[in-house]
Amino acid sequence: MKFLEEVRIFIGAFLKWIYLLLGLFIFIFAFGIKEVVLFGKQLSIPFPAHESFTVIVFKKITADLLPEEVELIVTSPLEAFWAQLSITFFLAFVIALPYLLYTLLKYLLPAFTPKERTAVFKVLIPSAVLFFSGCIFAYYLLIPSTVNLLYVYYVQTIDVTSFFALKEFVPLVLALSFGVGVVFMLPVFMIILSFVGIIHPDFWKNNWRYSLLFFLIVSAIITPDGSGITMLFLSVPLTLLYAVGYYGGKKISKSFKT
Repeated sequence: MKFLEEVRIFIGAFLKWIYLLLGLFIFIFAFGIKEVVLFGKQLSIPFPAHESFTVIVFKKITADLLPEEVELIVTSPLEAFWAQLSITFFLAFVIALPYLLYTLLKYLLPAFTPKERTAVFKVLIPSAVLFFSGCIFAYYLLIPSTVNLLYVYYVQTIDVTSFFALKEFVPLVLALSFGVGVVFMLPVFMIILSFVGIIHPDFWKNNWRYSLLFFLIVSAIITPDGSGITMLFLSVPLTLLYAVGYYGGKKISKSFKT
């Protein structure tokens, strides 16, 4: 009975996260910023608007990442609508993600020892920092280099007009941003595996060559240009993060043995 009660509580907390996600989705998709005058002062407040937060973010993405030489095209009537939905869901999910993590931790922490709880909180903030660092790295460095290589250099070489379909552009930006964000959390995964004893810290040191090959393969899959340049561009920070994960896992394992 106690187990069923705990499951019911967890499901209830998870449903709250779903409601939060839905509310954020509606807010981001339907609301924008409107200038109003209140008591003689001009204020910027959220208000239902045609130029919603989704549209604002979409315009920024195209302004930041789409080269001037490339034209963005729509090949079906619903393509722009689905692109907006994708951006809206991505934004709502990222904003609601901390509450989801809080819900999971609140459910799992009672089963941990005090030292284990301390370890969880020690990796929680670095996890968020690494994830958003990966998103920023992808948005400002990896994606622009990939797009410019694909749609500027090659196009100028063979002298043709370049187009980018909306249904490909938006998923590429969102998938790379989220995927690189998750990959940047590599040290956290390594530290956790070392901490719980699944993998000994020396394993990371002894198998770094295989890890480097794995990073090259993962980078080749994530980066779609096929030139090898952006593949190396991503594999270098992953190698550095691997070193951080090894030393972090070794340090935390020693500290909890003492």
